[in-house]
Amino acid sequence: GDMLYKVFPKAVADKLKAGQKVEPETHNNVTIFFSDIVRFTDISRVLSAVKVCDMLDRLYLAFDALSTKHDVFKVETIGDAWMGVTNLENDQNET
Repeated sequence: GDMLYKVFPKAVADKLKAGQKVEPETHNNVTIFFSDIVRFTDISRVLSAVKVCDMLDRLYLAFDALSTKHDVFKVETIGDAWMGVTNLENDQNET
C-alpha cells in the first residue's frame, strides 16, 4: 500500500488502492524540476563507490526534504537525476 504513495500523487494512489478507475487530469500551471549532476561520470571515476553513494544520499535526502516542505511531488530519482513537479497535487499560488 505505501509503495503506491511513493509512486503516485495521493489522489491517484487512493483511487488505485480502492480499485477505482483513475481518470486523466488537466493542470493549467505546473513546473517540472529536473536536476542532473554535471560531469557525474567523471566524479564517479575519481571517487570511491561509497563516497559517490554518500554524496547522492545527502543531495537527494535534501531534495526530498525540500520537496515535502514546498509541496513538490517527487516523480523519480534515477542515478544522479532527480525530478519533481509543482502544482500537481495542490494548487500553489504564484509569489
